[in-house]
Amino acid sequence: MRFARFDEPGSLTTIEVGALRSLNAAVLTTRYELQSASALWDRLQSGGDVADIHEANTTFPFYGQAVQEIARGAAAYERQVALTAWRYTAAAVVLGVTVLQRVAGAKPPLTATTVEELCQEPTLGRLYEALSVPVADLLPERKPEHSLPNEREDTAQRWAQVRDGVDDAIELVVEIAADEEAAHPRTKDEAAGCLLTEHCPPHTDPVYHGVLEPLFKLAEDLPFDISRLIKSS
Repeated sequence: MRFARFDEPGSLTTIEVGALRSLNAAVLTTRYELQSASALWDRLQSGGDVADIHEANTTFPFYGQAVQEIARGAAAYERQVALTAWRYTAAAVVLGVTVLQRVAGAKPPLTATTVEELCQEPTLGRLYEALSVPVADLLPERKPEHSLPNEREDTAQRWAQVRDGVDDAIELVVEIAADEEAAHPRTKDEAAGCLLTEHCPPHTDPVYHGVLEPLFKLAEDLPFDISRLIKSS
């Protein structure tokens, strides 16, 4: 699997590298599985359209029924994979940003307890905070022959867009709670303290929609960003 190399002695601790590597593998695996699950769902949707045409002039609806039964299972599986992907990807981003800040500030290594805590699904508010860190400003300039036009600005914009997506997700959690007449959460501050996986009912639009895919990219890039920062020190 694609993962950065950390060859510099003492740059990261074994537990920091191990956690980053394990979460990276989880992110890549769940991303691939989500792509597969989404492709299956799309195929079944097309199959449902064909079944509607096929059975328009018949009294036997078994073709369509079979497709619908499978599609329900496929939809549930797709959501399950997406929520699993969210849990590990959000954690990978929070851990990656924390390690990046630690290296940039020449601070002591993270303790084992801290690393283990950061490997758990973060609250939406904690993820928002991590996405608010000026990562682009922490990274060193590339050599002219390896640099891309406006790379720093583009990086900052990508992070800001994902952060805005998480902000939208926080608002959606509040809306869902209101629709469900739930006692909690009722405000954005309360929703920021929630875990997305616990506030994404199967009968609602996915809270992670539009956020998960760009979050994948940030999670995959962070180990390489950390490695790049270490090599420039």
